[in-house]
Amino acid sequence: MKTKIELLVLLVIFLLSSYLIYTFVKPNTNDYIVSEDEINFKKEYEDLNDKQIEGKDYSYMSVSIKDNNNVEYKDANEIIDILKNGTGVIYFGFPECPWCRNLIPVLVDTVSSYSVGPIYYFNAREIRDTKVLDENGNIVTEKEGTKEYYEIVDILKEHLGSYSGLNDDSIKRLYFPTVVFVKNGEITKVHIGTVDSQE
Repeated sequence: MKTKIELLVLLVIFLLSSYLIYTFVKPNTNDYIVSEDEINFKKEYEDLNDKQIEGKDYSYMSVSIKDNNNVEYKDANEIIDILKNGTGVIYFGFPECPWCRNLIPVLVDTVSSYSVGPIYYFNAREIRDTKVLDENGNIVTEKEGTKEYYEIVDILKEHLGSYSGLNDDSIKRLYFPTVVFVKNGEITKVHIGTVDSQE
């Protein structure tokens, strides 16, 4: 009889301690910890709100980006790897771009509502090439793009538009914003430009 009582007491202690640990020590699964990338992305875009654009008589449009915007910064090589092997949403843009500023709150809300994972962000502005036509109609490269830029363009070539103003549809360019949806290294959708509500 004494053994049964001891077992019963031990069982009660175990159940009570399990309940207390579960109730007071367990992590709250509803708490969302905002990442450093999310903080930096929000700051990068919102810091330009209503600031005067240099040399213009108008300002950057104001945008509001959620704290939990699900954005992760990636470099060019990481983006190439995702395009070839990964799954996710890739956003090519930059904060000064008015079309990007219009698109990004919509993109953040859409990705969040469908729970499709992070938005991989890469600002490819500085790695792009710059080409123009000279007075004889020849294409001149004023600034060479990086090898990573050309690799990204090569991967996306069937989805990208032609380089404007060169009169050569075979030369492709990464314009901003561009959003690429990738699943297991297969490009499933590409959206170039802003949203329909852009004015």
